[in-house]
Amino acid sequence: MKDLKTCREEIDAIDKEIIALFEKRMHVAKDVITYKLAHDMQIFQKDREKEVIQKNVDRLEDKSLESYAKTFVQDTMNLSKSYQSTFIPLKKYEATEIKENFKVGYQGVPGSFSNQAMKSWFGDIEGINYPHFEDVYQALEKGEIDYGVLPLENSSTGAINDNYDLLTQYGFYIVGEQSITIDQNLLGIKGATLEDIKDVYSHIQGLKQTSEFLNAHHIEGHEYLNTAAAAKYISEAQNKHIGAIASSEAAKLYNLDIIAKAIQNDQSNHTRFIIIARQYEIRPSANRISMVFTVNHEVGALYEVMRVVKEHNINMARIESRPLPLSPWEYYFYLDIDGNLNQDHVQRALQEIKTYTNTFRMIGNYERKES
Repeated sequence: MKDLKTCREEIDAIDKEIIALFEKRMHVAKDVITYKLAHDMQIFQKDREKEVIQKNVDRLEDKSLESYAKTFVQDTMNLSKSYQSTFIPLKKYEATEIKENFKVGYQGVPGSFSNQAMKSWFGDIEGINYPHFEDVYQALEKGEIDYGVLPLENSSTGAINDNYDLLTQYGFYIVGEQSITIDQNLLGIKGATLEDIKDVYSHIQGLKQTSEFLNAHHIEGHEYLNTAAAAKYISEAQNKHIGAIASSEAAKLYNLDIIAKAIQNDQSNHTRFIIIARQYEIRPSANRISMVFTVNHEVGALYEVMRVVKEHNINMARIESRPLPLSPWEYYFYLDIDGNLNQDHVQRALQEIKTYTNTFRMIGNYERKES
């Protein structure tokens, strides 16, 4: 058995050789990226990586070290890619002005939270309302509107998955975000009391956000197209035994009483609305970046993306997964990070992230607002 002192001396000698070879390898990696950039070649090639890893693993004499060798070679290649990404020229993104005489569409009716979010972002404008989320996307695709306003996430009930899926399906971009406080109120016709209400109508999110109140008062919830449309419906029905869960603005618009105020489960209830457009719009005030990507269905694939974000000292604000059509148990990943595309470290991080993904699409770099 070797003594500890001898082992340490041998490791030190081996490390000296490894560092010399590492330095030499990194210099060659620089030569590779320089050549590829000069000849407009594809920078990173996944198939080539797999060949290199397997070729080196096959050189092992002690096959019990195979898994460790794979990790060693992969980590070395990751360092090379990170170093190579520093030689890729950075872009300069010019600021985009908001269109003149623009039209905005939203899902719902006047008095809805989407309508409120639209006015918070664009000011007191008359938008065009549509019954369903996809109607807004279709209107944008046809050129009927220039911007769409849609809910993407609620602080208490989570993601609104339909809009994540539609965002990818239609290939549009996020150009703004408006977060608004959501106070859900129980509305009824004039003179109705809490004891009168047996059934309520609202959007599924409204029902989820007020589930504790409804259960406590034994009120049956019924899903409706949206909160303001539910208020309009009970106003027209004039039945004191049915109510709606909607905003105070909807109560004013449809001449209803607020029977119980702020009945949401979470009193800090907020909904994040996105402003979508057909093209990128990037402004100096942009502070959030959204992207969607896919990775190999294998151990550590998503970790590599998260590692890049961490190593570039970027805050990851959110990650959401959605099923990949026709590929069971595989997913799109929607990732939000803080930053602006004109920041050098952000651009370098995004260049590196692309090397670990199968597909990658930048959804937008935009300003976040709260009201």
